[in-house]
Amino acid sequence: MSIMIKTKIVCTIGPASSSYEKIEKLIQGGMDVARLNFSHGSHEKHHQVIENIRQASLKTNESVAILQDLGGPKIRIGKIEKEPILLKEGSSFILTNREVPGDEQGVSVTFPSLPQKVKKGDYIFLADGTLELKVKELTPTDIICRVVRGGKLTSRKGINIPNISMDISSLT
Repeated sequence: MSIMIKTKIVCTIGPASSSYEKIEKLIQGGMDVARLNFSHGSHEKHHQVIENIRQASLKTNESVAILQDLGGPKIRIGKIEKEPILLKEGSSFILTNREVPGDEQGVSVTFPSLPQKVKKGDYIFLADGTLELKVKELTPTDIICRVVRGGKLTSRKGINIPNISMDISSLT
């Protein structure tokens, strides 16, 4: 008895590959599934990319599935005014639930109750763990941290806090 295994080529479509011409080339190169990361981009941009995929699929007479990757619940920092900013080891940095333009002093967060969820001594990781903060002081709106591991920081990067339970709903 012979078992046939079907392998699919999945391509993530991003800013560098979202034009009609690039998508057509990907299809001609064997793309079976176009993956869109819905954690980034606007509804309008995703709509345009889906139209490009559909049109290129029709033109090449190839069937292409569209995979929508929905981001799970994630706490992020807000907008940084002039990016990137540089967080220096040993300096103070404030995470706040107030709407403030982000800079080297601090930045807003997307989870308003974050100051109530953390405690003094907790470690907070930013930008996929590349930056590390330690909580030094708390107010009802602010988390005052010391930068343990510094580096460049840009807008909307993720926040990770190990061993903290967050009540964040996700799309199901």
